Amino acid sequence: MKIFSKVILCICLSIIVGACSRSSTPSKNNNTGIGNYEEDLSDVRVKYDSKPVAASPSEKVSTKEKTSGIAVQFPQQVNSQVDIVLDSIAERNKNARFSTGYRIQIYVGNDRRDVDEAKVFIYQNFPELNTYLTFSQPTYKLKAGDFSSRLDAERYYSSIKHRYSMAMVVTERIDIKKSLQTK
Repeated sequence: MKIFSKVILCICLSIIVGACSRSSTPSKNNNTGIGNYEEDLSDVRVKYDSKPVAASPSEKVSTKEKTSGIAVQFPQQVNSQVDIVLDSIAERNKNARFSTGYRIQIYVGNDRRDVDEAKVFIYQNFPELNTYLTFSQPTYKLKAGDFSSRLDAERYYSSIKHRYSMAMVVTERIDIKKSLQTK
């Protein structure tokens, strides 16, 4: 029996050693390696003119130098058009009153006393947060805060979660001015 187990052990070792060894050795002439890859890609490369584009005499040209040291020329007309577009975007952003943001939904339920208790808790512990109470027969929902980022909402959420375990952060349409006051 001992001889039989030794034979089996030798066979297993030879199979393992044979499986781990390479079946063939790579040759120096094999061109399949990444370092030896050769293909002519000149047909698909983007071609750039080496001559700088000359602006017409009526357009003034402003030159800006990038970090790479290459001079880039933009006609003054293009710069003024970009400035007009950026100004109109800035003006539209000034007039925007609402944005998508976050609120903490503190209470959802049917009991008016519980929702009032939650509202008092928020007023006492977080006076800087605005509360929003909605009633859709027969359910009350109490939400608090106007947060522009989820990170700001999560800071308050961790404190509120200790008292109201069902609280959660929800996406809402918020007032931008109120969100700037809450930090």
